[in-house]
Amino acid sequence: MNAPDRVDIVVYGTVALDRFSPSGRELPGGEALNTACLLAGWGVSVALVGTAIGRDPEGVRLRDLIEATGLSRAFIPDDPDAVTPVCDIVVSPNGERTMSGRGFAQAIAPPVPEALFTSRPIRPIVAVDPNLGLQATQTALAAAQAGCPLIAMDFAHQPDVVAVAEVLQCSLESLRRFGGPTGEPEEIVAALPARTALLTLGAEGGIVQTQGRITRYRAYPLTDVCDTTGAGDAFRAGLCYSRLQNWPLERTLYFASATAACHCRRLGGASQVPLEEIHDLMAKNPVIIF
Repeated sequence: MNAPDRVDIVVYGTVALDRFSPSGRELPGGEALNTACLLAGWGVSVALVGTAIGRDPEGVRLRDLIEATGLSRAFIPDDPDAVTPVCDIVVSPNGERTMSGRGFAQAIAPPVPEALFTSRPIRPIVAVDPNLGLQATQTALAAAQAGCPLIAMDFAHQPDVVAVAEVLQCSLESLRRFGGPTGEPEEIVAALPARTALLTLGAEGGIVQTQGRITRYRAYPLTDVCDTTGAGDAFRAGLCYSRLQNWPLERTLYFASATAACHCRRLGGASQVPLEEIHDLMAKNPVIIF
């Protein structure tokens, strides 16, 4: 599939083949693909810049699955030497999951796509997570240098990225994995000098700091939970879409939280939740700020 003529949002990071137990289903996955898939389903022109896919059987399957989402593979390299990342996910009856994988340590990061940042007068929103190491950091910094609004997920341990991020999203799980501020949730958020810093707390909601003001928000209640895989990636998609619409913070939190809740009704990280379903949940549960 060719590259899109217009790019509103660039998502840089991991693509992978997810294999689910006990269902036996294979679905596209990876943090970047999960976020990009939702955005594409909402009609956003998105460039997914993802890890190289190999010629192994998993790579053949993953290419087909990506094509089915409607996403372009123009910025996902094909590399005969690559080991296609695979994640095995066991989903419990309550939707919680345990994961193990192979190929992630050997993942070949795509080049930093600086031309995507500067080729158009209106700079795209850029979403990056740190899983691809140095090139992920370089991508985040290059995007900010080019004047792109940067939504950085799980970069709390990287002060140079935090300093230039328009929005920093992190979770307690990512703080344990990558490092960053410690202490009570309010202390963690206060120590993150991004223009807007979000600490997500799962079913408890989260805390947001913007311009020195700290606010707690509730998560939307989860009903008919199927799988929580990629809930944070879905929340990030909601942040990206809200930024594209120039919505205020309160509506952004409503939308991102409702997106994550609706996403959990489906199996797999790469869902395409209709906007109508999200807005319906928002209408039924209008108050989440406290």
